[in-house]
Amino acid sequence: MTITELMPAVTSLSHADKLRLVQIVLQQLAQEKGVSEPLTSSPTDAFDPRRYFGAGRSSRQAVDDYLESTREGWS
Repeated sequence: MTITELMPAVTSLSHADKLRLVQIVLQQLAQEKGVSEPLTSSPTDAFDPRRYFGAGRSSRQAVDDYLESTREGWS
């Protein structure tokens, strides 16, 4: 089967199913390449955006704090 034949089926998938498909493909690629470390989540795990809420917030705060501290010496 070619990518051209797959695209109509992939396009009709829901957003969550597309994410699951990407996880499955990446896991298969990792297995083919002999990557021994397992992926952090199983392809059958449902995507939960609440797990990621605020993940970037702390790093944004760290950047803001750094910029604030470096501006103190500017004239």
